[in-house]
Parts: sequence; structure tokens; C-alpha cells
Amino acid sequence: MKRFKWGITAVLPLLLVLLAGCQAVGGVDVSKAALSTLDVKSSMSKQTLSLQLVPVDGKLNEDDQKAIELLNSLSLTIDQAAMQDANTASLEGSVQVKGKKLPFHLAMDKKAMTLAVDGMTQPISVPLELENMDLGMMMPGLDMNNESMIQTYKDVLGFLLKHTPNPSSISVSPVSEKVNGETLSLQKLHIDIRGDELVGMAKGFLTSLSKDKEGVKQLVTRLYDAYYPLFAAYAGAPEEETAAPSQAEKEKNINEAVDELMAALDEILPDYDKNVDELLGEAPELSDMLSKNTVLSMDFMLDSKLNIRKQNMDLTVQLPASEDLPIKQVKVHSEAETWKINEPVTIHNVDTSKGVWDVSASEATPGEVLRHLDRQSDLYHLLKDDLNITSKSFYMYTDEDPTVLYDPGYEPVIVKNVMMVPVKYVADELDAQLLWDAKTKSITLIDDLTGSKIVLKMGSNQASIDGVTETLSQPVQNLDGYAYVPMRFITKALGAQGNWDAKEQIVTIERD
Repeated sequence: MKRFKWGITAVLPLLLVLLAGCQAVGGVDVSKAALSTLDVKSSMSKQTLSLQLVPVDGKLNEDDQKAIELLNSLSLTIDQAAMQDANTASLEGSVQVKGKKLPFHLAMDKKAMTLAVDGMTQPISVPLELENMDLGMMMPGLDMNNESMIQTYKDVLGFLLKHTPNPSSISVSPVSEKVNGETLSLQKLHIDIRGDELVGMAKGFLTSLSKDKEGVKQLVTRLYDAYYPLFAAYAGAPEEETAAPSQAEKEKNINEAVDELMAALDEILPDYDKNVDELLGEAPELSDMLSKNTVLSMDFMLDSKLNIRKQNMDLTVQLPASEDLPIKQVKVHSEAETWKINEPVTIHNVDTSKGVWDVSASEATPGEVLRHLDRQSDLYHLLKDDLNITSKSFYMYTDEDPTVLYDPGYEPVIVKNVMMVPVKYVADELDAQLLWDAKTKSITLIDDLTGSKIVLKMGSNQASIDGVTETLSQPVQNLDGYAYVPMRFITKALGAQGNWDAKEQIVTIERD
């Protein structure tokens, strides 16, 4: 749940940090505005987000055309987002795709995240207890509570703000804007940044950083104090060694880290321009992305407390020309409004009166997903017909291919001119459930999409599909400890098609 808070509170200040710099503009303290977003404990908001892929000039193939049209039809509308506190929030809105509108409702608290989408027979529930477990209980000495995390985040942002230069286009002007129907007098912070500015801004940041060894040391010390036990645990240190080290050890570790960072900056900066030129020469596609055609334009409307009450964002990314890339630009547009900042807010919970689908109890295979949808709903047809979530395709190479090394149980084998494939591997790839009966030495496969039961018996050439007996061209065989069955039988039984390319020594298995 903490990630939700960071998601909605971190994006805006990070954009301000990286793209607006730290200097005051038109009387507006940009640094303070960026950091103030972390003081938002509760709020109401709404947002829209849309995507546009600009195709390359010339004729596109049918698949590329369909993919671009599908993605260009996609948009997100959040009619109401309520943040009650750091651990409790809800979202209500809709996703629009291919002319269809799919309303959704999401709610989160310390225990679970619940999502309902129009067309589901039951909402999805994802337990979050582990997400919210106090890491201090797991790792003694680790201070990871909300306030500590917010302060650490502020320290990091403040440090970045201190050293990041402003882009060339940044301005502030008074505006009158409606936020949730209420007309407010605000200050509009407008920022434009082009791709061809990023290299210079990065150099300015690194140059400023190289001159502030004391500031770097303060930041490293703050991070060290907050996260040392976590780092030590991930490094494999025994639990008793995750406690904070002695003051002398701490000072030594911090100084070593700072010295290494400053040395790296001293090494990078003298040849920065030369190295960038060489990089762009070796990877000319970066020149397109870092060109004037890549543009981020943002408007932040700030109230007297420097809270961001409204924002508009347009991002255009220029892509490199490539025969394999059917698009030349990606455009993203977003608008948002926020109100009731740090006022009492109550979330709207998802209706769970018909029960929930506990996704932790299954792997959410395509068949499992479709079984939790109304077959007449737009969501069902979108996932099955438009997004083809049931489609599967994979390759299997024989051991005659010297470029691929397979362990037993992953390669097809020809037995008496019959292509045999490993049952478990094929079943796993096609999401079929596999049950083994040691007493009868039989295997039961349950088709993910149809629920059909396929029964195989080791050493037998008789199999059954939903009780109907079929004769195999070769009996089920144990090869290197794995059950193998004729490819033609198993692929057909699981609704797929198998093809053997003798020239390339490749088996292709596909399911529409």
C-alpha cells in the first residue's frame, strides 16, 4: 500500500526535480513546491491519461496497423481518487479501448487490494499483509515507518533540487482555474524541456555535484542510517550482524562511499562531452530520442500553500527510424485535479457481497481469468478476441541442434518416426493442470480453457479424453525420468497445433 502513496506523491515532485531545477521562478519556490507534495496525507483527485502512437510514413502491415489502432484507442479516466491516509485509498473510473468503456473500482487498505471491473463475476482480491509488515520486526534496527521514509525521501529530493539546473523554458504566471468545479486563483508553473537539453542538464547536475562533497556525505549518511540493516540483510549478513555498526565503522564506510563517488565524478566530467559524442556515434538511435522533437511540456497550477491543485502534461518521444519499428513517435497526454488536501476523506469500498476471487489461490491462467468473466461482457470479448489472451506459441529444439543445450524433459525426441514431446513441459506451456497417480502410474491433464480431462498411463498406448478412448501411435514412455507422449495427440487434446520442421530441427506448438 505504501507504493500507492509513493506512486501518486513521487511522480510530480520527481518531474519538478529533474526538469525544473531548484531555483525560484517568478517568486515561486520550486523546491518547496516539489517537497510539499510529500506532506499531503489525504486528498481527492481525478485524472485522465491517453496515448497516441504516430505510425511511420508508408504502408503498414496488417498486424502492425491493428496493434497501433488498439493502443491508440486506449485511454484511462479516473473520475474519483480518494486517499484517506497512507494505507487507505480508492479509485473509481474507466478504461476506454476500441470504443468500449470498462468501468472499474479499486480499493486498498492495510489488508488487501480489491479490484472490480465491469464484466467480472467477482472482484479480485490481493492480500497485502506482507506488503505492510513492519520491516523493523524482521530486521532489528531498520527504521522504515512512514515518517522516516518521507523524511528520507525529502532529503534525497532536496539534494537533487539543490544541484539540478533549470531547463531553458520555465515561467510562472497568475491564472484562474476551475478545480472540481470551484474557481481558484493559482500560480501556473510552466515547463518545457526538449530532448536535446538533457545531455547538458545532466552535465550541469554532475558538475554541481562534484563541488559539494560535504552535501554528498550528508546524503550518504542519511541513507546509511535508514537502510543499512536492509542492505546488510540483502547482502546475506547474519541477522545478528544487521544491527548498526560502531561509529568508527560507520564513518569509515561512509567516507569510502563518498570518496568513490567523487572519484567517479572527477573521472567522468573532463571527458564528458567527448564520451557523449562517442556514445551518440555508436548508437545513433539515441540522437533521435535526444532531439528537439522529444518534448515534455507541463503546467503545474499551485495554490498559496504551493500545493499542486491542477496539472497538464504532454510528452512526445521521438523514436529512431527502424525497419522493425512501425511507429515514429509516442505521445502521452494527462490532466489532473486535486482538492480536499489534508482534509477528512473517506474512501469508497468495493462491493464484495458476491464474494471475491482470491488470486493468491491460483496462477490466473487465461482459462481461469475467462471463467471469472461474464461471457457476454465487453471485457470478456476484449481479452479473448481482441487481446487473444488464450493464444500461445513456443518452440522446442531437438538435441541435434548444437546451439541449444536442453536438460532432459525439455527436448522433443523421435521414436520410430514418431515425434514425442515431454508431457510436463507441454502441459506447463499450455497452462494445463497435471496430476500424477503413483499407484496406477497414470497422468491426468486438465485443459485450462475447456476443462477436458486427458488421462495417460505409463507404458500404455491407450489414452482417454473425457472418457473417450484413443489409441496412441506410440505408448507413453519414460525417457530420462520424464513422461513422453506423441506430439500430435497431446497438442490436439489441448487445443493446439504442433509442427515439426525437419530441416531446422524445430518443433513449433501454437494455440489460437
